[in-house]
Amino acid sequence: MKKIATIILALSLFTFAKGQEVQTWDGLQKKKNKSDLEIQNPKKAASPKTWLKRASTYYDIHTFVIAGLYKGMPATGNISAADLVVGKPMRRLTKGNEEIWEYKRKKLYFVNGKLDHWEQTQFMDKEAIKKAADALLKAIEVDTKGKVKSKSTTKDILALIKPAIINKGIQLYQEKKHKDAYKYMEKGYELMQLPAHKSDTIFKKDQISYFKGIIAFNAKQYADARSAFNESIKANYQPGSCYHYLADCHAQAGDSAKFISTVKEGFEKYPGEELLIIDLINYYMIRNQGDKAVAYIDMAIQKNPKNASYYSAKAAVYDNATDGMQKEYEKYMTEAQEQKKAAFRNRSKAALKAQAEKNRDEAIKKALNISEKMNGNFAKAEKLYEKALQIDPKFFNAAYFIGRLYYKRSAQNFLHADYLLKVYENKDFKKSGEFEALAKKQLKTSAEKFERAHKISPKDRDALEALKKIYFRLRDKANKERIEAKLAQLGDAPSKM
Repeated sequence: MKKIATIILALSLFTFAKGQEVQTWDGLQKKKNKSDLEIQNPKKAASPKTWLKRASTYYDIHTFVIAGLYKGMPATGNISAADLVVGKPMRRLTKGNEEIWEYKRKKLYFVNGKLDHWEQTQFMDKEAIKKAADALLKAIEVDTKGKVKSKSTTKDILALIKPAIINKGIQLYQEKKHKDAYKYMEKGYELMQLPAHKSDTIFKKDQISYFKGIIAFNAKQYADARSAFNESIKANYQPGSCYHYLADCHAQAGDSAKFISTVKEGFEKYPGEELLIIDLINYYMIRNQGDKAVAYIDMAIQKNPKNASYYSAKAAVYDNATDGMQKEYEKYMTEAQEQKKAAFRNRSKAALKAQAEKNRDEAIKKALNISEKMNGNFAKAEKLYEKALQIDPKFFNAAYFIGRLYYKRSAQNFLHADYLLKVYENKDFKKSGEFEALAKKQLKTSAEKFERAHKISPKDRDALEALKKIYFRLRDKANKERIEAKLAQLGDAPSKM
């Protein structure tokens, strides 16, 4: 999920409209009822004062239960502690590492004596802050003289409502209620257009446009997201990041051409943006364009040399390239085998036999060259996977792929040992035996590497299935049964290997 900065502000204990007047639930209910009636009256509904008063009332309703709370608030111990500011709870409960204080209309959740989060359990109006914002905007709309929005009292009310509705949007986003979060953030952005006090600097318009874009993206409202990110790019607010998200909008809409053109445009303007570098890495890796992917991976490593994923990604490029090489190797070795047969068929025709033997030798040479390249790629990949593990010893994927790397090397050498007996005129049993011994050694190393991966993630079936297959091939009954027992504990599931 795309992330936005968490900015949750402590709400004032008292409303601006009434200074330090102590509000009561019943008193607010009466004000609410009165306001609801007044806006039905055409004469009063035409007055900005009616709507400004309503904005203040609904802001008070929104803050009444949760006013004064903030993350990290101590439970006890000083004058700003919850037991003094909020009062003693009706009862206290313990659940796991949380201490829960229950009140008539809310619950406070403390961890290690600090307020972690809270929950309002009774509402006078769940959309109170949205209605407060709507009322403030309505006051400006009905103001025929156009003076209300510039008045100090309006700016004071705005300074209260604006951060509250934006924080509500962030809260809903964190709760993954993306569509609702977008509605609140959009309303917050609308309030950002109004004149504000010079001291009202908690949020910036460009910042909220950016937040709005990320929330819209997660709500799958890609048109809204694109609009917001384009706005942020024009305002030069997090432009590199915005290009990444803008491109992602195109990708989610199925427009791959627009995705890559946007990424490249962003990268040309902001080559230091790590998210865009990652986009380019993924784009070229998916298309098996390893050389281009490696060039961008190297940029990413320069940008963030402690990111283990980059080394693993680069290793994967070299690792995956061996799959295509393996097919080429087998193609040439099969061709060499066929040319050997052709030479035998034409053993009484010197010229044809000589040509077949020449073709065979050329095919073998090409196959051996490819085999050398494969060995080079295996070595590069292993070194990079190990570098990733050096940075992050718990990096399961790197550990798993080293095990798979040795398994592939073993399979290649078993195959080569077999081909040595098929493509040459005089079967070289000694050389074939050397490759077979090397293959067995690599298979044992593969088991060791997979065991390391298993220790990192004991419940991963793929590592266990790989070990089961290897121990079967090595005829290691004890270890095979040990792995089978672990798989049985995990239950049935298909392996990916």
